[in-house]
Amino acid sequence: MELVCIVCPKGCRMTVKDGVVTGNTCKKGEAFAKAEASCPMRTVCSTVATAFDSMPVLPVRTNGEIPKSKIGELMQLVNGIRVTEKLHRGDVVAHSVVGTDVDLIATATIY
Repeated sequence: MELVCIVCPKGCRMTVKDGVVTGNTCKKGEAFAKAEASCPMRTVCSTVATAFDSMPVLPVRTNGEIPKSKIGELMQLVNGIRVTEKLHRGDVVAHSVVGTDVDLIATATIY
């Protein structure tokens, strides 16, 4: 598996083969490559619908990383959400999404 490290601005081009990482210039890059090869994780940003004409969509994100394989399931959940109460940035929109301990939170305040 070939990948480009995103941990720091260097952007090392690394290869992972049989659990051995080459091309990294630091330990953080090695850890990133091993994690990416075994169970890639992502923080997801999106928007959900609201009931407010002044703000028809609310930006949201996960407050932690979820397995990349669960992003499709998360997006189905996100597409079904309609916020009907005023929220502040950081408020939880959905708890423990897609079977994880990660919440979906608002990243803006509805006025």
